[in-house]
Amino acid sequence: MNALIFAAVSKSTMLRALENTVMGISIVFFMLVLIIFVISLLKLVNKFDKKEAPKPAPAPVAPAAPVETAAAGDDLELIAVITAAIEAYEAEQGYAVEPGTLVVRSIKKRNTSNWKKA
Repeated sequence: MNALIFAAVSKSTMLRALENTVMGISIVFFMLVLIIFVISLLKLVNKFDKKEAPKPAPAPVAPAAPVETAAAGDDLELIAVITAAIEAYEAEQGYAVEPGTLVVRSIKKRNTSNWKKA
């Protein structure tokens, strides 16, 4: 008799657990669908805000200023300054570099800055 009562209680407990599981999953699914719907409405609100704001007229573009080319003397001075800076750095680090042994073969200007990478 006790086994029969236990089976009946166990069956009703399992059905109640199944009901709770189905109810919980249904609520979560419904809330996710509701969130998706609200997010899709926010995209539409953003489009309405952009249409209301008038676009300012583009400012006329000034012609580019001519680029001045550096004289050959400036390049030689720049190379001498860079070479001296490298020699001073190497001497500071403890490496023996005799003056005049370093040769700068090319100097390339980088168009990118570290601020653009940040």
